[in-house]
Amino acid sequence: MPATVPRTDARWRSALEEHHVALASYLDAAAALSADAWTTPWQPGKWTPAEITEHLALTYRVFIGEATTGATMKLKLTPFRRRMLKLLLLPHMLFHRKFPKGARAPREVRPHTPGGTREGALAQLRTLAEQFERAAEAARGAGRPGLTHPYFGLIDWNRGMRFAALHIEHHRGQIARKGSARVR
Repeated sequence: MPATVPRTDARWRSALEEHHVALASYLDAAAALSADAWTTPWQPGKWTPAEITEHLALTYRVFIGEATTGATMKLKLTPFRRRMLKLLLLPHMLFHRKFPKGARAPREVRPHTPGGTREGALAQLRTLAEQFERAAEAARGAGRPGLTHPYFGLIDWNRGMRFAALHIEHHRGQIARKGSARVR
């Protein structure tokens, strides 16, 4: 980065790059799964890669909605608990690149019955992720403060983009555990 680039812009570009890498890795891993693996839960009682992909797409739709209209997911927990989680848990998650075990997805982004083809689902996911990046860039430029997470409250754009990358990495790890069902 040139010395004239403000530090906040360098952090934003780094967060965007982190998101690009995570998305590409997820799309590659999902495309490499066998047809059976795509529709088989990654563990008993868990989501299938098709459902995980729908969950990610639903998440991007919510993020895009917030960036463009300000509509947010329903907040969970008390304001004090959200502040504590944002202060203590979120930095830990971003540093160690791990989600807490047993964390439940907010109702708004839980998958339904996915339909369509894997190729269509992955293309849609890529498109939504790119739309999110553009919408976040525009909202950031317009002075909107960030994304609202149900368990953390308002997260600035840099950490919000990094959280989106971590979210994809988390789910990529789940589908990668289906290694024996992979093609190649």
